[in-house]
Amino acid sequence: MPQKQEEIPLVLKSGTTETAVATGNNASWHCHCNRSLPLLGKSGQISGPSDGTKVTSPDCGADYFVVPDGGDYKKAVRVDEL
Repeated sequence: MPQKQEEIPLVLKSGTTETAVATGNNASWHCHCNRSLPLLGKSGQISGPSDGTKVTSPDCGADYFVVPDGGDYKKAVRVDEL
């Protein structure tokens, strides 16, 4: 069975909601700085981001967190800019 890709919300600090794509606990999205390559991350702990689970854009330094679905490292349901 092929992996299913789902669109999930990408919530920016400005309050704007854009779109990311998720497969299982992995998510991909484009940074607001218009970096040509997408950022890629996996969901973290339900308690929130840590140094090991946040994703930082190498172009602008913006930090993001892939929010899990109700438990540590579960299915990605949202990406939040920190």
